[in-house]
Amino acid sequence: MVEQIRKILVPLDNSKNSLKCLATAIHIAKEHEASIIAIHVVHEPHGTKQRIKLELDEKIPPSFILSAEKLARDNDIVFSSRLVRGDPGHVIVEFADTRGIDLIIIGARGLSTFKKIFLGSVSTYVLHKSKVPVMLIK
Repeated sequence: MVEQIRKILVPLDNSKNSLKCLATAIHIAKEHEASIIAIHVVHEPHGTKQRIKLELDEKIPPSFILSAEKLARDNDIVFSSRLVRGDPGHVIVEFADTRGIDLIIIGARGLSTFKKIFLGSVSTYVLHKSKVPVMLIK
């Protein structure tokens, strides 16, 4: 039996691939009458083994989040976003596991200063650690 998809999590980082993820999420959300939650993680390396805190950033969202919101709303999709700090892979998995997310749609490649070294490291982590189904977009 296929479970109903109600909440889709899309990590956005302003890369072309994350925008492809958003387009896919909009398509699936339309078919399932689901909502989309976009998450943008500001990388903060953790030096200690403390629990990742999901801290809302009170600043104005980046322009690509505002554009994503407009695109979703133009398609009659309920959209919300979160700006958080932490290790991206850990934060995405924890957010999905604790917020009733039904599907994560994540890009295989994102933005990184060390793109060639860490190519897809966040998506690989999410794919292996998430308890929530993950759709990987290349």
